[in-house]
Amino acid sequence: MAFRRPICYPLRFSTGGATAPRCGRQSTIMTESTATAENFDIKVEDAGPARKRISVTIPAETVADRIQTQIGTLQSQAVLPGFRKGKAPKHLIQRRFGSAMQDETMQNLVREGYESAVNDNNLTILGEADVDGGIENLKIEEGKPFSYSVEVDILPEFDLPDFSGIEIIRPLLEVEDEHIDAEIERQCMRAGKADRIESNFQPMDRMLGAISVDAEGEDEPIFTHDQALVALPPEGEAGQVLGLLLDDLNSSFSSAKVGDVVTMTTTGPDGHEREEFRGKNLKINYTIHLAERITPNTPEGLIEQFNLGSEEVLQEQIRLALEQRRDEEQASVLRQQALEKINEAIDIELPEKYSTQQIQRELDRMRQQMMAGGEMTPDEVEIKLAELRNEAEVGMRERTKSFFILQRLAMEFEIHVNESEINTRIADIAMQRGLRPDHVRSELAKAGQLPTIGGQVRDDKAADAVVAKMTIKEMPAEEWNAMHTDGGSSKPAAKKKTSKKASSKKTATKKASTKKASSKKASTKKASTKKATKKKDS
Repeated sequence: MAFRRPICYPLRFSTGGATAPRCGRQSTIMTESTATAENFDIKVEDAGPARKRISVTIPAETVADRIQTQIGTLQSQAVLPGFRKGKAPKHLIQRRFGSAMQDETMQNLVREGYESAVNDNNLTILGEADVDGGIENLKIEEGKPFSYSVEVDILPEFDLPDFSGIEIIRPLLEVEDEHIDAEIERQCMRAGKADRIESNFQPMDRMLGAISVDAEGEDEPIFTHDQALVALPPEGEAGQVLGLLLDDLNSSFSSAKVGDVVTMTTTGPDGHEREEFRGKNLKINYTIHLAERITPNTPEGLIEQFNLGSEEVLQEQIRLALEQRRDEEQASVLRQQALEKINEAIDIELPEKYSTQQIQRELDRMRQQMMAGGEMTPDEVEIKLAELRNEAEVGMRERTKSFFILQRLAMEFEIHVNESEINTRIADIAMQRGLRPDHVRSELAKAGQLPTIGGQVRDDKAADAVVAKMTIKEMPAEEWNAMHTDGGSSKPAAKKKTSKKASSKKTATKKASTKKASSKKASTKKASTKKATKKKDS
């Protein structure tokens, strides 16, 4: 599997609708055809910044010719009772297969016109095309012309700056015993035993139940699902339900029991991927079907479970995992700085309003990025995403601009991704989560997230390529923290830095998460001030 230009994401036609809390229904990928669109009347117009509207009209004679060609193909292959293969009359073929035949012909015509517009106008497509009214509602009739319109996001044109004049900073960090202890505690929670409970719910408990969402002014629920997961957040922190951030989630469930209906209210953020939630006053009704509480494992239990032999071996394995996570996080910090610097240096006309597709694309990318980091549990990732949905306007504009930059960089450096690289990324995620790679791959496949993994690998390779062309300066953790803490100094002491080109020498630095269970989190831009600083040449 490779991701190549000019189409950066799989071509699918969005049909709308949804059957799961976080993802919309996947539409059908169009079948290939060798026919040309030379008789099609195609118009490509601006539909806003970084978006095009493609309108296609196909003459009646072309429609009729395609239908008759399809009938002839079916006639030569069909076997109907009382007739030899290929000898059934056309009127019987039409009666038997007419609806399916017209639907396939229509889909081929839609795809051909769309591909012709994309190729003839050199459009770099991002995401899926939105068919006006939904492709399932398009119909063709013999003897009549066929028209349709689609809108699609495209990569805008812009010039990249001179990377060699851009300076970024690598923070130098060290893994210490306290970080290893915190990670062992975290792994004990992950490997804990789940016990069914009926009431007296506490922070970190998990529930499965039915959910419905009502919006002010709507007579019927705008969303329902029979098996929605709710994970109560750590004490004093906000939680999320369906990507909606709720400050009082723990108190809403504190006096409930299995079988109860818990009602919560909130306002849908403008950055939510479900358009029907945006800006609406929402009432959430959640019926608890079952609940469970995790009893943490012990270090001795981990040693036995993973056949490690001794506590020293466990600690060494944890240290190696933390060092790998530190290196990955450090690379992420460099990528993020590089994107920020390029962001500041260029202007890109951005959409005034973000589509469901754009928001979903960004949330999927960020979900996989956080999961790959290994510092956050799946529940913590979803809470963070809920927070980001509430920062819709500024955050979405910055992330969309970064997305465009990454696509352009991938083209500039001719970045490709192969199946081996995707498997390696899945294995990294599995290791951080303490799961088997095949289990993680199955989860991703069911959620339709495998293309997102490939996209994340491509983005990282593109960002790494541009980082290698920038000037990197090294800095101890304390100074880095001071630069990224409110009220801290904006300029580090010059004597602590060593300037070098990224491609000339690679310095390995060490970093680990300082959080205990879920109470302390490492930021992608901020390292723990508790970590000692040590530089080690690789």
